[in-house]
Amino acid sequence: MERPDYRELPKILERMNNEGGYYASVLARGQGLLVASATSPTTNQDVVAAMCGMIAEVAERVRKELLLGDVRDISLRCAEGKAVFKRVGARGDDILIIGALMGKRVRYHSRAIGKATTSIRKLMGYK
Repeated sequence: MERPDYRELPKILERMNNEGGYYASVLARGQGLLVASATSPTTNQDVVAAMCGMIAEVAERVRKELLLGDVRDISLRCAEGKAVFKRVGARGDDILIIGALMGKRVRYHSRAIGKATTSIRKLMGYK
């Protein structure tokens, strides 16, 4: 298999941010390790990546304990904005997650994140 062009990942995230109205997004491994990002200068991309790992761990436990099937995405709606975490794919224990941060006025986030997820899956060879 040909090695993916990792330089495309930040470009995909930037397009997603522009289309969805997000101010920050990261692609992280399930352990919270940063793979790529497109963030505002005031956003700590490492913290967002770490939160992706924490959310993934908790979501997996909830999913197993409550027999809910595969996790599609997780949305946190707060007074000043939202954070959405979506699983991109997995190879064994290696999970990729998109985390997107947006203001409270952003209403529809699924389409832009879904398009980015599809692009990243193709690029990285995930199913």
